Amino acid sequence: MSPLRAKPNAGFTLVEVLIGMSLSLLIMGAVLSSYVFLGRNFTRSLGISSANQPNLESQARRTLAYFTQDVRAASGLDLTGTAPKVLPSASGVTLVVPTGSGTTTVTYVYNSAAHTLTRTAEGGPSLILHSSLLSCNFAYYDSTNHPYTNYTDYLASIKQLSLALTAQTGRSTNGTLTQVYQVASPRMVLRNKTLLP
Repeated sequence: MSPLRAKPNAGFTLVEVLIGMSLSLLIMGAVLSSYVFLGRNFTRSLGISSANQPNLESQARRTLAYFTQDVRAASGLDLTGTAPKVLPSASGVTLVVPTGSGTTTVTYVYNSAAHTLTRTAEGGPSLILHSSLLSCNFAYYDSTNHPYTNYTDYLASIKQLSLALTAQTGRSTNGTLTQVYQVASPRMVLRNKTLLP
C-alpha cells in the first residue's frame, strides 16, 4: 500500500492577497482621480455655462416683461430729465404712465460700469432687472418707423420703443466664461399715445 499523499491546499497566501489588494487600490485610485478631474473640467467648461444660461434667460424675460408692460401703458416720454428721471437716450428712458389719480414715471437706466439695468418707479425702490450686461440699447421710432439717433430733436414725435441687450457671465481667467446671450424686444407702441403724426 502506498502512503497517502497530502494534497496541497488551494488558495492564496497572505502575501499574495496583500499585493493584489495594493495593486487594485492603485488602479482604482487612478481611475477615480481621472473621473474627478474630467468632472471638474466639464463643470468649468460646459457645466457653468449651461447653469448660468437659464439665469441670463430668466433675467432677460423678466426685463422684457417689465419693459413691455410699462411701454404699453405709457402715454409718452418724460422730457424734463430731473433726477432720478433721465432724458431719452441709448442708455436710458423715463416713461410717463397714467394712473387713476394722474401720472407717474418709470425710469430705466443702463449702468455700463456696473453692467446692470435698473427700473425705478416714481416713489418706489429701484429694481435691478438684469445684471452681467455687456450692452443695453434703447431705440426710438416715429409713427413711420423712422429711427431716431439724435435724442434732442423731435422727441415729442416718438411713438415706438425697443430694447436690445447682450449679457455674459463668468470669467475668462478661470475658463468659466459663458456664451454671449442676446435678446431684443420688438418695437412697442406707446399705447396711450396716438400714432397719428
